[in-house]
Amino acid sequence: MPRVPINGAELNYELTGDGPAVVLVHEGVCDLRMWDELVPVLADEFKVLRYDLRGYGESTFPPGPFSQAKDLLGLLDHVEIDRAALVGVSYGGRVALDTVSVAPERVTKLLLVSTGLREHEWSQAVREFGDEEERMLDAGDIDGATELNVKFWVDGPDRGPDPARESVRARVREMQRRAFEVQVPAYEAQQPPGPEDPVDLRLGELSQPTLVVVGDADAPDFLEIGDRLERELPNARKVVLEDTAHTIPLERPDEFRELALEFLRQRAG
Repeated sequence: MPRVPINGAELNYELTGDGPAVVLVHEGVCDLRMWDELVPVLADEFKVLRYDLRGYGESTFPPGPFSQAKDLLGLLDHVEIDRAALVGVSYGGRVALDTVSVAPERVTKLLLVSTGLREHEWSQAVREFGDEEERMLDAGDIDGATELNVKFWVDGPDRGPDPARESVRARVREMQRRAFEVQVPAYEAQQPPGPEDPVDLRLGELSQPTLVVVGDADAPDFLEIGDRLERELPNARKVVLEDTAHTIPLERPDEFRELALEFLRQRAG
């Protein structure tokens, strides 16, 4: 896959297919490999762009302030896509919302999955997870921090491991570990990355057709965020998948593929 300089970073990406443009933005425990099975299906009908966010996969993480939204817009310019539907999961969903807030004219529709919000007041469970992850990383325990993420996001806070999910756990384990291998040395450097640029997010002004997808076995925060997105976005509807945690496209690939195809095929109006 090619890498292109964007705003001081080098972003790894793949562009395939032809038709209306769709951008796939991975979640924070994954990288562009999470879309391996979905891309060939979408590429039969759409021009599909997937990429590694800076700090993930094969994209770099240089020092200084940055904006994931401006990175995405720069990448769209590079591949000569004027307007696209954005499909974002978790952190990728937050990036999608930031991007449509910065440049609404560039976004045709939004598919927001297990999406985070910048200003959300996180529950004790999520804060405790974050504190434990930070403690492990400070101690140099990348393996432990990786496994912590696998358990919390793939299994969910109230489910134990299941042999049926072991392949998903293995994939997330590999991608999350790669993210730590990129990010930890960058933050430990004398001039670390960050902070990420703020965005003035006004949900009530985002009129793009939006599908919100959440899993009922995820941390309750994401169901609350899903409710808020459905309530405040002017043109949104929500789908809740039963017995499904945070990594929806990996845990429920068939259901997610059908939801995505149905939504992306719909014409506006």
